[in-house]
Amino acid sequence: MGLSGGADSVCLLHILYNLYKDTDVKLIAVHVHHGIRGDDADKDLAYVKKICDNMGIKLETYYYDVIQIAKDEGLSEEEAGRKIRYKSFLKASKENKCNKVAIAHNKNDNAETFLFNLFRGSGIKGLTGIDPIVTMKADLGKMTIIRPILFVAREEIEEYLSSEGVPYQTDITNLGDLYTRNKIRNRVMSYVNDNINSKATDHITSAAKMLAETYRFVDKYAEERFSFIVKESDKSYEYEVGQLEEEDIVIRKEIIRKILGKLAGRLKDIEAKHVEDVLSLGNKKVGRRIHLPYGMVALKKYDIVKIYFGQDEALGDSISDVEVTELELNIPGKTYVNQLDIYIDTEIYNYTKKEAFPKNSCMKWFDYDKIENTLILRTRKTGDYLQINNQGGRKKLKDYFIDLKIPKEDRDKILLVADGNHILWIMGDGNRISEKYKISDKTNHILSMKLIDSKEKKDDR
Repeated sequence: MGLSGGADSVCLLHILYNLYKDTDVKLIAVHVHHGIRGDDADKDLAYVKKICDNMGIKLETYYYDVIQIAKDEGLSEEEAGRKIRYKSFLKASKENKCNKVAIAHNKNDNAETFLFNLFRGSGIKGLTGIDPIVTMKADLGKMTIIRPILFVAREEIEEYLSSEGVPYQTDITNLGDLYTRNKIRNRVMSYVNDNINSKATDHITSAAKMLAETYRFVDKYAEERFSFIVKESDKSYEYEVGQLEEEDIVIRKEIIRKILGKLAGRLKDIEAKHVEDVLSLGNKKVGRRIHLPYGMVALKKYDIVKIYFGQDEALGDSISDVEVTELELNIPGKTYVNQLDIYIDTEIYNYTKKEAFPKNSCMKWFDYDKIENTLILRTRKTGDYLQINNQGGRKKLKDYFIDLKIPKEDRDKILLVADGNHILWIMGDGNRISEKYKISDKTNHILSMKLIDSKEKKDDR
């Protein structure tokens, strides 16, 4: 079981210990040191060791530098922390031949997850809350997660520990608003409970339960229709538009969601908007495509839609179907691209040697000191080229597009950031930057360039 030292996990440990201390059930605690909170994290570890020693429970401890992992993999610290925790749980369960991993999520966590998914545009599945039992896929294999106290409120947990005289640690990061879930817990839920309804947590989890019951019915029927409508071949999925449109809209959406989940191998970051965008291809002209999370692409082919892994990401079908007027980029600053309804946000800052950069197809980094002219956003022109290696080797843009097998009619629609005739960044198809501008140990100043959806920018105001 996961043991952080906080109230929830200590409560779970105490309950499981009392339930199974006189049985053959083997209980092992797993503690993950994230390398974030300094002395406080060390105190948590010391406390966890003490409580496990007192109970005679084996403790497996794992150490990670979550901040560095987040930078290297382009994740938030929240995401990186979650990833390494489940990695640790799986490793410990395999090494100790355990068949279950118990985690101390509670009723409040369930309500907060519901709101978190609601705010980020999740589909019905995301609004069913946290599953009490689930089999998860991870890098090292599969594991069964159980959450024995999922239906117990945080206040009840603290009351139980108090009545039993069991101490616990308080994670100070949970008291601040650095992470999104903390904001929901400390601001949203606190306000709702104090000013709208003190039973809000109960009502939210009740709604999640009802949605879960509804979803199980929809999921079962959608799976039957999926097997009839969708064809799988060579790591891609396709369906006839007319056949899919015979189904109710609820089933249509669920089938698309299943396609995306099966292809990506996960549903995280698959939002309701992505499902709706795929469905919208049914009424689009042949050749239109949209770009989805994890590099997936949906393409309209006559009366068929095909969903597969593509070479390009991020800007969607707007790149290949909208003519863009030449624009001089504001550096540093934001440049609005009216035809695409996006902003290009640029910043300049000093380079710290060996600094890691998140992997993100919507954001690129360049050696600013090597740029010779005003940067222009445009499509291709005669004489355009890019540098293809560190030795200064060049390739004509036309030849580069031919090598990628990009149809001739599409080449004039691909967006470029150009330094004169030298192409700094090929957006969309290819999604490549010129070798000349890549960051090296000799770089002193970095130019960052990020693509921002206009809706996202408005939300930040």
